[in-house]
Amino acid sequence: MAPSKRKSTAKADRIAVAKVAKVVLNSRRTTRTEEIGNDSDPHQAISDDDEDLLMAATTGKYDSHEDDGDSDENDDKKYEYAQPGHKSEGSHYYQAPTSEEIQGLKEASDLFKSNIFKLEIEELLAEVRIDYSKLKPLEAALHQLKALFDGLPDEPDASLAHIKSQMSKKYKISIPFPDPQPSSDIQYTFGFKKPTAIHLVGSFPLKTLTRSRDRFNVDVAVEMPTRAYYLAVLAKGIQSKHDLNVNLEFSTFNGDCRRPILILNPSGDKSDTDFTKSKCIIRILPSIPTTLFPASRLSPSRNNVRQKDHNTHTDINMLPATPLYNASILQDSTFTSNLVYLYKHVKACPAFVDACLLGKVWLRQRGMASYEQNGSTMNGFVWSMIMAYLLDGGGTNGGKKLSSGYSCYQLMKGTIDYIAQHDFDQSPIVMGNAISDEKFRENFEVVIVDPSGKVNLAAGMPRAAVAQLKYEARLAQKYFDEYGEDRFDTLFLTTVNELPLYYDNIARLPAPSKTYPRYTAASKLGHIDFFEHFARDVSSLLAMGLTNRVHLIGVHHEPLQNWAIYNSPTPNDSKNPILIIGIILNPEHATRLVDQGPPAEDATASAAFRQLWGDKAELRRFKDGSILESVVWDAKDTEERGLIVGRAVQHLLQLHYGIKPIDGVTYWAGQLNPFINLSQPLSAPTKHSNDGTRNLGFGRIMSAFDQFSKQLRTLDDLPIPVANISPASPALRYSSVFLPEPFNLSGSSLFSNAARYIEPIDVVITLEGSTKWPEDVAAVQQIKTAFLLRIAEQLRMLGGTKVIVVDEADAASDVLLRGYMDVFYSPGFVFRCRIQQDRELILLHRIIDDKNEKPWRKDMADYALRQYNLHFANGPMHTFHLQNVCNRFPSLSSTIRLMKRWFGAHLLSSHICDELVELLCAHVFLDPQPWREPASSLAGFARVLHLLSNWNWKNEALIVDLEDSMSLATKDRIRDNLKNSRARDQSMRHAAMFVATARDLESKHWSWLAPSKVIVARIQILSRAALPLLTNMIAEGNESDIKRLYVTPLQDYDFIIHLDPSKCTRYSENIAPETQHTRKVQKYKNLVVGSSELSEQPLVGFDPVERYLGELKATFSDTALFFHNRYGGNFIAVAWNPATLTARQWKVDTGFSSVPVDVDDSGFMVSHIVEPSLRVS
Repeated sequence: MAPSKRKSTAKADRIAVAKVAKVVLNSRRTTRTEEIGNDSDPHQAISDDDEDLLMAATTGKYDSHEDDGDSDENDDKKYEYAQPGHKSEGSHYYQAPTSEEIQGLKEASDLFKSNIFKLEIEELLAEVRIDYSKLKPLEAALHQLKALFDGLPDEPDASLAHIKSQMSKKYKISIPFPDPQPSSDIQYTFGFKKPTAIHLVGSFPLKTLTRSRDRFNVDVAVEMPTRAYYLAVLAKGIQSKHDLNVNLEFSTFNGDCRRPILILNPSGDKSDTDFTKSKCIIRILPSIPTTLFPASRLSPSRNNVRQKDHNTHTDINMLPATPLYNASILQDSTFTSNLVYLYKHVKACPAFVDACLLGKVWLRQRGMASYEQNGSTMNGFVWSMIMAYLLDGGGTNGGKKLSSGYSCYQLMKGTIDYIAQHDFDQSPIVMGNAISDEKFRENFEVVIVDPSGKVNLAAGMPRAAVAQLKYEARLAQKYFDEYGEDRFDTLFLTTVNELPLYYDNIARLPAPSKTYPRYTAASKLGHIDFFEHFARDVSSLLAMGLTNRVHLIGVHHEPLQNWAIYNSPTPNDSKNPILIIGIILNPEHATRLVDQGPPAEDATASAAFRQLWGDKAELRRFKDGSILESVVWDAKDTEERGLIVGRAVQHLLQLHYGIKPIDGVTYWAGQLNPFINLSQPLSAPTKHSNDGTRNLGFGRIMSAFDQFSKQLRTLDDLPIPVANISPASPALRYSSVFLPEPFNLSGSSLFSNAARYIEPIDVVITLEGSTKWPEDVAAVQQIKTAFLLRIAEQLRMLGGTKVIVVDEADAASDVLLRGYMDVFYSPGFVFRCRIQQDRELILLHRIIDDKNEKPWRKDMADYALRQYNLHFANGPMHTFHLQNVCNRFPSLSSTIRLMKRWFGAHLLSSHICDELVELLCAHVFLDPQPWREPASSLAGFARVLHLLSNWNWKNEALIVDLEDSMSLATKDRIRDNLKNSRARDQSMRHAAMFVATARDLESKHWSWLAPSKVIVARIQILSRAALPLLTNMIAEGNESDIKRLYVTPLQDYDFIIHLDPSKCTRYSENIAPETQHTRKVQKYKNLVVGSSELSEQPLVGFDPVERYLGELKATFSDTALFFHNRYGGNFIAVAWNPATLTARQWKVDTGFSSVPVDVDDSGFMVSHIVEPSLRVS
């Protein structure tokens, strides 16, 4: 049986919005999808995977799978203690612990954070540790490789032209000479002799390899006098070895294009040497003997690279140093010596290997455990060397920072503590002293000298990489030190380097189109690749310019890819590469208007400051009398102040690199701001008395509320004085979607119905206590109305204030909340005031607890009690706490506003209340792990989407500690409440989203009745589609697609009810309103007449669409779900409940109207839907 429209018992004036409307059947399930302007374009909307949510819910997909308690009871019996004198079958569980077990428990408490943490670490290590016994094919391949290299024949000396021709034509191998290529007229020749030594180096012989998504490296150091030609000969020899079938590639070591290496990939031929299942690659690393060059020859201060046009008579000591080139040669000589150094600590410290594994997992999860960024990040090898160094020293007064008796947890935590606190600039890490520290510090940004004292292990690492390492170490230090909280997942299981989640601002820019002054002749000696220098230099430049506005600057780009042995490498600067710059803002300083530089007397520093900022620098006198070099940024409002960092970045890029915004620069910071600003001016004169509202943000409404509160407290001619005035509105807790703007009350008749809506601002007035209140709820309500009338009278007497008292008496019950007072307050706000009286609460409880009371009256009292708590208890308290949280985190306000707009755009605003959205957003700021709290609305928006995408809402409570004082016992109680709730209510009819606070341990305040599990599943699907869309837009620099985040797919709905925009009082809030509906055009002033169907007065809180939607839900809630965008939506989407459409036996009182149809053979009525082609009126 199919539902048809049944007559509503509501008053006719409550559905006036549907006077001109049409219902359109969604024919996704038949032929086509109805379009609603641009917003419904299926190519523009985010994808929800076409999942029919209602059907999925009907089939139980979103039901809870929690046990009903029986299995737990059985489990309890299993572990029940044996009675005295009776030896149970499982009595071995209760035997005294062995000495080994006692020792294990002691170690867990002494050496680890907790017993659970110890078990988690052990489980993680078991997952990531390589099983070396299963690497037999790899070992066979390595043995074959060793035998092959030992048996290679010598090659006679030959000219460059000869060897290049022979390798290319005969063996299809391009010799991997780095740029600049050797000149064709060079006089020396090239020969080959078999390698003098071959060593397994790196993590493989130490057994510190970790399992991951990527293939791990097995490094083979092959001693050879020259690099490129020898690698080509080795590749030729491997190709000719038929029983070692591998795929060969060339690559670079640590991203250094001057250091080519040979890569052996498994072929997958399933032979004895096929190491495909090992999930690894073999890297052939050219090496040299440690005694080949004297240390002084390759000192960081020496020059070993000559420019083409250099003067041969120039003193060598006057030439610019080539520290990076020198270090690259020295690093080729230390593979085995560093291996021996680490092996010594592996033997001396039993937990060293496991600590290395933990460190590598942590680095990888934080996006640092690779040299893909041209050697610009930390990797597992350097981590291991630092930890080994701390086992030898690094402590106070020259002592040891770590002990060889530490557990792997203690070793890792100690290393992280050291990194977090150590000043790498002032105190470089030095494990040996062959060369003076000063030479290293003068020529490298980061200094970590190996045990030989000759090699800087961090030669290719910029200062920005250490800044990121220290930043992450401080976060990890915080997680380790949190008492009672298990942050294991945060530290080791969560990948955190997704751009919009990690950074607050993101810049995407191309490489400079031409060379720039900072790429000097000396820079070219160290960085042959033009783009490589730019990638390193830009982070240093921005760090100088942004100073303490930022916590971290990260630079990302595609690494130089491996290339086939028959090809030549393609430099980055020949591929139009893209650089991604991520910035984590410091919210305390990011929005300041003035950057202060050095005093005018410091000529050297002033010159450097002016060189940095160019014409933006100016000399200014400040209030304290100081005269400083400065940079001043103009910003009209809070939004513009949030974009200052972006403006500074773009200025520096253009000044120093010639990169202009029109060159393809995309700076991601304020792209979402237009969605929380009204789209266009509505009329002239304007709707709002806007003389600087956006400049003041929420300051104007807060100031008006303070003045209004003071005015109420001065009223003295009241029977009971006013004790308190409490805010209870989103506008007064910085979370209304649009900034509260004063309405132009005097010109309301000039606007259309779609532009005269005013959102009232809820205020609660609390009177002082009195014993004279009556003992009847109805009488209390009437007295409260009388109080409002008296207050209104006195406010009018003060002059200039329009006050309206509304009595919402309900004929059905006299106990329901009724009455409010609207105060039209200058400069154009409307405060909706209600009176709170605690006596009312007592009387309602008395009705509910009275056993002799009629059931219907108890139900009414229960509903009235919920309304009382909403308006007078929960609402004001929530507002108070959210005010504090928004003041603590500046970007929380805009994050909430964006998320409310997002929920509205996806037609969910009627299913999730404002307070619940605010709690979801507050959670990502109060509990931001595994990141810092967001410092921009873009990052906050992405984090909330991430939360909604990944929250296991069926089994996990979301705990929001608004007061920052929740104890561990309280959190455990909340989790127990969730378990109990799911056990009692397996269909999750209540609290599908279990969001708890310190004052709401059972999630009853804001999510008890809504959203339902179907809606929560819908939210999760949409957020899982939106977050990758945002990530891809940022990575590709596609700003034009940003609107897709706020366009919802409509294919899941059965039909759409289109509403006349001119009758939708909030239509002006639409993302893209049509101007003919928002502007009221008059030809002549004397022709203006009051023709509006809704009068010419401001429409305070009157949203007929919401009322119509409420009628539909009340009438058809068991038949269909209704979806609408509260913020300017002009249609209602409807989805039938699949259970309603299934065949059923006919009976009287089906619960809805029906039409006669054929009966099938089983006697069931066949489901039937009449296509709605009517106009609702």
